Amino acid sequence: MTRCHAIPNWSDMFLLSPSARDYLELTAASSQSEYVWEDTMKKFWLAATTALTFAATAFAPAHAEFPEKPVTLIAPFNAGGGTDLLLRGLQQPFADALGGNAVVSNMSGGSGTVAASHLAGLTPDGYTLGYLSVTVSTIQPQIKNVPYDKESWTPICSVAASPTMFYVRPDAPYNSMEDVKAAIEADPGKLIFGSSGPGAITHLTMVSAMEGLGVSDKVKHLPHKGSGPAMKSMAGGIIQFFGDTEVMMSKYELKPLAVFSDARLPSLPDVPTATEVGIKPPLNELYLWGGLFAPKGLPEDVTAKLASACETAVASDAFQDFAKKTGTVINQRGPKEFDEFFRAQWDANKALIKAAGL
Repeated sequence: MTRCHAIPNWSDMFLLSPSARDYLELTAASSQSEYVWEDTMKKFWLAATTALTFAATAFAPAHAEFPEKPVTLIAPFNAGGGTDLLLRGLQQPFADALGGNAVVSNMSGGSGTVAASHLAGLTPDGYTLGYLSVTVSTIQPQIKNVPYDKESWTPICSVAASPTMFYVRPDAPYNSMEDVKAAIEADPGKLIFGSSGPGAITHLTMVSAMEGLGVSDKVKHLPHKGSGPAMKSMAGGIIQFFGDTEVMMSKYELKPLAVFSDARLPSLPDVPTATEVGIKPPLNELYLWGGLFAPKGLPEDVTAKLASACETAVASDAFQDFAKKTGTVINQRGPKEFDEFFRAQWDANKALIKAAGL
């Protein structure tokens, strides 16, 4: 109940006796004291409420740090190809280093551009990354009308840079590149090379090989939706030649006849370089590099955390063992260095595109 106090009419005070005036003055003083007390209490409770609100905010549990849910790693080709195998080798060490979960999702089509186009259109929150190769990130956008370019990404880390190889079936009658050239020239238009798609590194490897051998007009090309399906075609005798990295030999029985590197591989010392079999620059060296990309605009703190996890994963015993078994050449870079490398590769690959006639 609200307490009301009558305010005395001070002009009438002079008509009262001294004792009455003293009483009213005391009552008035008491009344004003209660007003002061009530005002003081209001201020106290306001201050207390403010303090409690601040304390509740200051000591409330903070939002969980990134990642709060699994991170999806997109492989832009079908399962079974070199990129897919490498990403699955990185998956668990990356998840462990990140302190969360990571899942690999295959999204094939358009020689990797379907996945890259999808990734470029996502919100940059760090929960979806793509393992994009040199061809998907720097070549396809320069030969196709796709909704992404070199400004569409936040590079996280590069992982590997493996030279490509020229392959035939282990039971094929070809034991050298000279044998391949002779067979193609003997039956123009009969033999077929495969690829994981137009403009993919597998396609560029075969174009470089056939152009370098001088038989590009005498052999046919059959593109596939990934290296895995191409391997089925090779096993079935539909295609005779294929180009990919050494990691393919960890899953499929293949016979390498040349390596597109500046030197022979320590793991395959008997396989000659493309230069040694007569393929001249700029067609003699091809490296399939790849790394993790996020959409443009990823916050710096999330970028740093993902990059740190990637670096730790690449250096882990598990991934190092995987790289050794598959012949993967590790080439790890952080965000700044990878961004600079990626942009330089974009410009440099214009020459390769022209040489391949794409």
